[in-house]
Amino acid sequence: MVSSKKVMQGVLCALLAVVLTLVLLVRVKVIYAANLSPSASPAPSFDMLASTVIRTPDPTNPSIAQTPEVTPNPKGLPRIDLSSWQYKLASASNPIGDYAPPELTELEWYNAFDSRAAVSLMNFVEAGRAQGLTVVMQSTYRSYDEQNYIFNQKVQELGGDAERAATIVLPAGTSEHQLGLCADITDGNYSVLTQDLENTETFQWLLAHCAEYGFILRYPADKEDITGVIYEPWHFRYVGEEAAAYIMEHGLCLEEFLALYDE
Repeated sequence: MVSSKKVMQGVLCALLAVVLTLVLLVRVKVIYAANLSPSASPAPSFDMLASTVIRTPDPTNPSIAQTPEVTPNPKGLPRIDLSSWQYKLASASNPIGDYAPPELTELEWYNAFDSRAAVSLMNFVEAGRAQGLTVVMQSTYRSYDEQNYIFNQKVQELGGDAERAATIVLPAGTSEHQLGLCADITDGNYSVLTQDLENTETFQWLLAHCAEYGFILRYPADKEDITGVIYEPWHFRYVGEEAAAYIMEHGLCLEEFLALYDE
């Protein structure tokens, strides 16, 4: 038989459990009410979340800031820095004095090239050879003194006609060879550089693929009045892949390309 003392203890324990439960319920209610009070930070709303998302511009709603548009390039010109080394112009109207590249890389057959573009030149030449073509580099970098010697030789060959000689061999200080950015590239079966080179499979491949390696045909047949130099289907000039692609695609010479940025 259970004593009255034990019964009382059971009753007291039950009452204590009820009291603790009531206390916990009251605390939960108070906390919940506090979270809903005006002084508490509100839960994130749709509008608040939307403010962190880039909205589609709505021209009919001036309250929404419009996304700025990039100014279009009407000519589709490459976005390049014309002061960069690969766009340096050397010609009768743009003399470069005794300029020399900051660093030269020696290539095959004692040819040298501006080190910043030497790999591109070799990749270009080797790609042509990989097609079974006899691609030969005849002349690349020439110093001021070397160019002066070659020019004077040409003047003598033409009976002292320096003006005519300058359309074939540019005087020192005006030749791209002095930049170290051009190369006379020919077919191995042509020991003399003549315009007949254009009929070779080698030239046709070089012309079609030069831009892929950052090169252009520098003196095209229909640009002699602009360049001041006769048509040279062997003279390729490095300008970088982006500029080369634009120049070759639009049938320009380097002077025309550079002039587009001044218009």
